[in-house]
Amino acid sequence: MRLNVLIVLMTYVPHATVKKMKFKHENYTIDLTASNKAKLYYNDQLVFIGDGYKAITAMLNGSQDKEPVKKKFKAQLTMRQKPKFTVKKDSMEALKREALAALEPKKKKR
Repeated sequence: MRLNVLIVLMTYVPHATVKKMKFKHENYTIDLTASNKAKLYYNDQLVFIGDGYKAITAMLNGSQDKEPVKKKFKAQLTMRQKPKFTVKKDSMEALKREALAALEPKKKKR
């Protein structure tokens, strides 16, 4: 008698646990339970729904004591990349000069 043996490879993948987080500070409450939208409440009234970074910065701007918020969301606040471009003080004048310089006929050397 011949027995058929079925070999099954099983892999164990632990479930990633995402903490549903609500953070209260002064009169503000930030709700980060949904991964795509953050909710910011002031005195239990909804004032903002949207990007988590913007909600954190709004909470920072409105708080009197900013240090607990900065400590809690340090990773999110330091992750943002600074812009690489610089804004000229008189950008319209600079653009005008560049355009006029490009339109001037170039002198040919003989």
